[in-house]
Amino acid sequence: MKLILCVLACLSLQVAFSDDVGRAYEWSEIKLVGVRPNAYDSRNIVPTGVAYDAASKMLFFGIPRIYSRVPITFAQLSTRSYNSAEIPNPPLDKFSGKSKQPLTSVYQPVIDDCRRLWVLDVGIVEIESERKTYPIRKPSLIAFDLTKPNYPEIHRYELTGEAGKNPLGYGGFAVDVVNPKRCSDKNEKTYIYIANFDENSLIVYDKSKGQAWSLKDDSFKPEGVTTFTLNGKEHKFKAGIFGIALGDRNKEGNRPAYYLAGSSTKLYRLDTKLLKKKGSKLEPKLIGDRGFKTEAIALAYDPETKVLFFAEADSRQVSCWNIKHELKPENVGVIYANPNFNFGTDIMVDSKGFLWFMSNGQPPIDEKMEYDVPQIRLMKVKTKRAIRGEKCQG
Repeated sequence: MKLILCVLACLSLQVAFSDDVGRAYEWSEIKLVGVRPNAYDSRNIVPTGVAYDAASKMLFFGIPRIYSRVPITFAQLSTRSYNSAEIPNPPLDKFSGKSKQPLTSVYQPVIDDCRRLWVLDVGIVEIESERKTYPIRKPSLIAFDLTKPNYPEIHRYELTGEAGKNPLGYGGFAVDVVNPKRCSDKNEKTYIYIANFDENSLIVYDKSKGQAWSLKDDSFKPEGVTTFTLNGKEHKFKAGIFGIALGDRNKEGNRPAYYLAGSSTKLYRLDTKLLKKKGSKLEPKLIGDRGFKTEAIALAYDPETKVLFFAEADSRQVSCWNIKHELKPENVGVIYANPNFNFGTDIMVDSKGFLWFMSNGQPPIDEKMEYDVPQIRLMKVKTKRAIRGEKCQG
C-alpha cells in the first residue's frame, strides 16, 4: 500500500511540475513539405537541435542524417502558420535560406545576438551506405542572415586540423558576440565555442581572425557512464563535454562559459577571456554537483532571471539553478517532469524570454528506438513563470 501511495504521489508531483509549461508541438513521426512520401522514411526524421527566432516566429530544426532516407537535414516551421492547439504535429519545411553549398548533416542551430542563424555542418553522415549519396566534406560553420529575405549565407568557415577532428563527436556550441551594439560593424568580434564529447575537447573559432583551435582539459572528460532506461531496456553511453552556455558580459565583453560533460553531474565554468586568446592556460572552476541521475547534454542561461536550465538525459525532467546560489542538490529545482519526456536533447532561451526545450527519444546509441506514443516533444514556457515558486527563483 505504501508503495502505491508513493507512486501516486510521484505522479501527482510530475503533473504539478508541468502546469506552467505549454506544449508547442509533438510528433510520433514527422512529415516533410514538398517531398514525395515514398522518398523518405518519416520515422527517421529525428531532430536533435532547435532554435526559435522570435522576430519572425520561425522555428529551425537540425535533422542529422543519423539514419537512412533523410532528404532534409535542416528544416523550418512557421509558428504563425501552425497553431499547436489546432495542429500539434505539423509538417516541416526545408530551410528556405540560400546556402552556397548543400548541407550534409546538421545537428544544432544557434541564433546569436545579431540575428545570425549559425549551423555546424559536420560534413559526414553516420550511415556508411549513405556516404555515396552524401560524400564526406570538411565540417563547416555557416551563418545565415535572418534580417534579410531568403536568409542569405553570409559567412562560412571550414574546420581543419585538430579543430576538425572527429566531427561526429561535436556536441553543443555557443556563439559569443562580444558587443551586440556593433553587429553592423565589419570589424565586430564573434567567437564560437564547440564541444566535442568524443575527443573531450573544446574548439574555439575566432571569426574576425578566421582561426580555430582545440583545447583540452580534465574537466572536459566524462566521470563515468550514463545509464538510462527506455522501453524497459537499459542503455548506456559515455560522453565528455557536451553542453555549453554563456553567462552575462562584463564591461570588457567577457563572459563565464558554463559547461558540463554528458556523463557527469558536475558543472564547470571558464572565463571567455582565456578562451579567446590562443595558447592561454585554462583555469576551469568547479561550481558544484547537481546530484544523482541529473546528467544532461544541454543547458541554457536566462540573463533576466539569472538561471541556468538543464535538459536532462534520463530523469525525464528539466531542472534549474540560480547562479546567485551555491550549486548543490538542495538548490536545484525542477520546472518540468513528464514520463514521456524521453532524452532531453536541446534547450534554449529566445530573445523574448521564453524557454524552449525538446526531447526526441533517441539517445546517442546504435539502436534505433521505436515508440507507441509521440516522443519528439517541443515545449515552451516564459522563464519567469517557469521558476515561480521553485528553488531557482532567487
